[in-house]
Amino acid sequence: MTNWAQAERSVVVTALRDLGPDAPTACEGWATQEMAAHLYVRERRPDAAPGVVLPGPFASYAERTMASVLRVHSYDDIVAKIASGPPLPLRPLDPMINLFEFFVHAEDIRRPNAGRPRDLSAEQERAMWRRLRASLRPMFRRAKGIRVEVTTPNGDHAATGDGPTVELHAPVGELVLYAFNRKHIAQVAVTGDAAAAERLARAQLGP
Repeated sequence: MTNWAQAERSVVVTALRDLGPDAPTACEGWATQEMAAHLYVRERRPDAAPGVVLPGPFASYAERTMASVLRVHSYDDIVAKIASGPPLPLRPLDPMINLFEFFVHAEDIRRPNAGRPRDLSAEQERAMWRRLRASLRPMFRRAKGIRVEVTTPNGDHAATGDGPTVELHAPVGELVLYAFNRKHIAQVAVTGDAAAAERLARAQLGP
């Protein structure tokens, strides 16, 4: 069985190497060097890793650690560490914790630099759909009072929430980007209740 997290890691590494440290990304305030430092810290600095998802002092410490990593290590060395894969203790968890992480960050890097949506293999789409369907509720938990239905061109369908319905139609990769609050780069058709769709557009989605 293909490890799609590893495949997406390769896409990220190729993009980082091709673009260099100063290219824009879809993450506000981050160039490619900050993206590389983020991925490095997430996997190799367990003291700062909680700040990847937790706000306040945790996030502030993670940002300081990223800045330190960029001072101490060259961009090429940081990218080489990312390319080498997760540290040994994390390897059994790689397919679970890194598929979406690296897919989303691959598109964070590619799309502001003229990258177009990719045609994913049917096998990868199935793997991503299983993961997305299982995580819909937590990803859309802040979109309160809205029923969100997601549908792919393959006929996959899932829903979460209660209230006026908003329908999201797109290939699974685009739905993943939308669920991770990359609405500005996700190519998703949004239909349904207009007021609910406007509230969903303003909601902070993601983990």
